[in-house]
Amino acid sequence: MKDIKFIYEADSSMGTSDSQNILIKGNNKEILPSLTKEFGGRIKCVYIDPPYNNGDTYHYYNDNVSEANWLKDIHYVLAYLKMLLTKDGSVWISIDDSEMAYLKVEADKVFGRENHAGTIIWQQRKTRENRAVFSYNHEYVLVYAKDIAKFKKSRNLLPVGKDFISSKYKNPDNDPRGPWQSISASVQAGHAVPSQFYTIVSPSGIEYNPPKGRCWVYNEAKMKDEIASGNIWFGASGSNTPRIKKFLSTAKIGLTPQTLWSGDEYGTTDSAKKHLLTLFHEQEKIFDTPKPEELIKHILEIATNEGDYVLDCYLGSGTTISTAHKLKRKYIGVEIGDQMTELVVTRLKRVIEGEQGGISTSVNWQGGGDFAFFTFDKTKEEIQKSTLKNDSQSNKKVVYHQLDLFSLFDEYGQKPITENCMVRDSEYPHYGKRSFVDTSKNVLISLVKKDNEKIFLDGSATIYYTGKKFPTTVALNKLYYFMPYIKGKGVRDLFIIKIARLGYRKEGTLEEDKNDLRLVFEIEHVGKLFDDYKNVKLEIWRTFTDTTISKILE
Repeated sequence: MKDIKFIYEADSSMGTSDSQNILIKGNNKEILPSLTKEFGGRIKCVYIDPPYNNGDTYHYYNDNVSEANWLKDIHYVLAYLKMLLTKDGSVWISIDDSEMAYLKVEADKVFGRENHAGTIIWQQRKTRENRAVFSYNHEYVLVYAKDIAKFKKSRNLLPVGKDFISSKYKNPDNDPRGPWQSISASVQAGHAVPSQFYTIVSPSGIEYNPPKGRCWVYNEAKMKDEIASGNIWFGASGSNTPRIKKFLSTAKIGLTPQTLWSGDEYGTTDSAKKHLLTLFHEQEKIFDTPKPEELIKHILEIATNEGDYVLDCYLGSGTTISTAHKLKRKYIGVEIGDQMTELVVTRLKRVIEGEQGGISTSVNWQGGGDFAFFTFDKTKEEIQKSTLKNDSQSNKKVVYHQLDLFSLFDEYGQKPITENCMVRDSEYPHYGKRSFVDTSKNVLISLVKKDNEKIFLDGSATIYYTGKKFPTTVALNKLYYFMPYIKGKGVRDLFIIKIARLGYRKEGTLEEDKNDLRLVFEIEHVGKLFDDYKNVKLEIWRTFTDTTISKILE
């Protein structure tokens, strides 16, 4: 955490500034962009419990903003969280009934509907509310993957008992490789090839053909090898339909997580509040709506393994990082409210000291570990910037003029960039559906350096264009898509250009120069245009209105 805006606070830490467990006090919308520089593509799991926008005022925060602003903030945060995730990472979002549907639509825009992994229904209370029309006893946890296929491969299954294993895996033929279970040797024939249709002869001489509408899982040569290796079971008499033997020694055993989580098994808001009261019995007021450690434990055990990074940028009472600490995950926690210093730091110190509430008994928690506490202060950057300018008066100031920008002002009026390049939500292509990409739209292809390509792939980013690599006249109202060209690979990923605007050289950094105008694009990932990278002539990166996706596909 060498960024000048992150200030290490030794008194609030337990460990050094180099600790891999990090707490940051400040506004998540300001902190997340800075985190992407160091942690982009490194966070395995994000859990957030954002304000529910239910119109109430709580001890530590106000949950009463307009729905438009609430959704805008959520969209902004999710876009950066997506950039922070590993390729197989996931985001878990707690929400209640009032905003769940609207939040899902917003999350669909960021992650794509195809990456919605599921919606958990959690029994957050067990008592009945008789004053309401319905007694709301549940909340939701929306689950999104950065890439649903990769997440499915890496997410953990739930453990099973010995009785379950012994009921499924047996060894009727005394195979020296140990217990096994049999599965069908045929599959749906929808994508079959001719070599998967043939006759299998059992050891007793009975002929078997695949059932109607199905084919054998292997071609004939492979099937004969599997039979010779003792991997096909024809029953004790050798006369049954062939089935494939799957051995316990090579099986990935576990249960697929379900979407209905009971309060008895995964805790409730009430049980979580009682836990906080035991930790902070001296305080008059504590966090109003905490989540139980049992709930977070179940999420982290599905989505992560020991040593993975977990992030929560609406930290609240600190349940996420306390649970992650006990489960030996690394973590980053962000919170702007006073509870960060009044509750979270104290809670985490007590976890390190070995407190026995929450999940401590079930995971045999004995204490230990460390964390570093940082505050986030943008004013420190301004002070540092001023100091650098005073120290470098001898350097000559160089002023650049790109794109003939002043001619653009004359042509398009006072706001030429924004008015002619804003993309409305209604114009968005359907994410992940290549058939819905308008190949007639103009596309910009640009070289992306290897040291920052991870910011662009499968995420969103801000791009600055400058110098001779940019044309002097641009039809901004026709520009729609962006594709990064990665040296040595080519192009693959397609982005939509959400907005183009005037900016400055290295804006937002210490070297920002407001005398050096740039054209800035803010982009959001649509999907892969190619299955792999495709080389494209570099001349294309210099053009705007004459290059379309259809020409690239040719």
